[in-house]
Amino acid sequence: MITSVNGKKRFSGNPDHPEVFGVTTRMAGNCTVFQMDVEDEIVYENQTTCYNCRYRRWEFEGFTCFKDFPVNSNNV
Repeated sequence: MITSVNGKKRFSGNPDHPEVFGVTTRMAGNCTVFQMDVEDEIVYENQTTCYNCRYRRWEFEGFTCFKDFPVNSNNV
């Protein structure tokens, strides 16, 4: 679901699956640099989730996070 590629986090998986969506909401909620993206790019209305972050970039099988936020058991 979350892998490291060239020092960036790549998210993949079905966002409709509660576990996948839950991880992205916990990560975004604990992220000190999370910023909501512009209105046209919002995926989930009124949700703090990596899917709505202005630092994510879409890819074929998911998206990549372009900020320095470590993945560990304390923030997932």
